[in-house]
Amino acid sequence: MGQIGWEIDLTRCIGCHACRVSCQAENNTLELQTGEANLHYRQVVTVDTGVFPHPHREWVTMSCNHCARPACIQACPVDAISKRPEDGIVLIDQDLCIGCGYCEPACPYGAPALNINTGKYEKCTFCVQRTANGLAPACVPTCVGGALKFVRGGDFSDHGTVPDAFADPGLTNPSVTFFR
Repeated sequence: MGQIGWEIDLTRCIGCHACRVSCQAENNTLELQTGEANLHYRQVVTVDTGVFPHPHREWVTMSCNHCARPACIQACPVDAISKRPEDGIVLIDQDLCIGCGYCEPACPYGAPALNINTGKYEKCTFCVQRTANGLAPACVPTCVGGALKFVRGGDFSDHGTVPDAFADPGLTNPSVTFFR
């Protein structure tokens, strides 16, 4: 199958957060006591650039990029994080994770997050429960503007027009291509 990844058209994202909300619903990441968000596998970042009279605002939908060289794997002292060879999905084994948090600062894209209910780290799994059945991750079909696409077997050597809010792709070779 090859590496799976994202194509993100920055001109189509309207900042509605539908991708984030559908991700939370699919992965049940709400805090048990309050119903508020416990953690986010996907976030929408607002980036303001330009100066008056030409200000510019864009939104960047971000999650784990299932990198070719994931920094989180190298940072994990108990080998709880692995990259599947068949599709490149990077997963955190909840049975092995000890909640040390070394993966969080190692990731230049802010993907791993602490689940306050379990005390362990989690992140986007590319909705492996859906992709195993031929479906796209939950965030993709709910993207109102059609900015987010799921790619199977993609070539992610060219990351396109990387937004200002995104770390240097040379660090980990993320499986994402941006368009403007």
